[in-house]
Amino acid sequence: MPKTVAKNQSTLSMEGSSRAYERSAFGHGWDDADGDCQNSRAEALIATSSTTVRFATDRECRVVTGRWISPFTGNVIQNSSDIDIDHVVPLKWAWKHGAKGWSQTKRERFANDMVNLWPVELGFSKDQHRIRKTLLL
Repeated sequence: MPKTVAKNQSTLSMEGSSRAYERSAFGHGWDDADGDCQNSRAEALIATSSTTVRFATDRECRVVTGRWISPFTGNVIQNSSDIDIDHVVPLKWAWKHGAKGWSQTKRERFANDMVNLWPVELGFSKDQHRIRKTLLL
């Protein structure tokens, strides 16, 4: 392959890679955009629980119990500490497909967008390979 073609190929592959991706580009933790003390995690848990949730204190900031059904196993989960909130569109995928060109504010909104959040069993969101295999079954 000619050097100029190889160099152009290398540049293109670097631009399309996720090497520059850092989770912090989407903000640090869950946002409380409306200032009601319930961050995006709490709001996702509240919105998806099939029963009224219970909170840790009377301030109603942190959800402790509710009723969620695992999208992967069908298991009923009642303790919020057994739940991870995952992104339907993974942040790394979004980064590789255009989010790296977004403003910081837009990336933070995307990372905390209720449409892109779903509760999953603790551990499933950290194992993307297992998720893909489960979805294919």
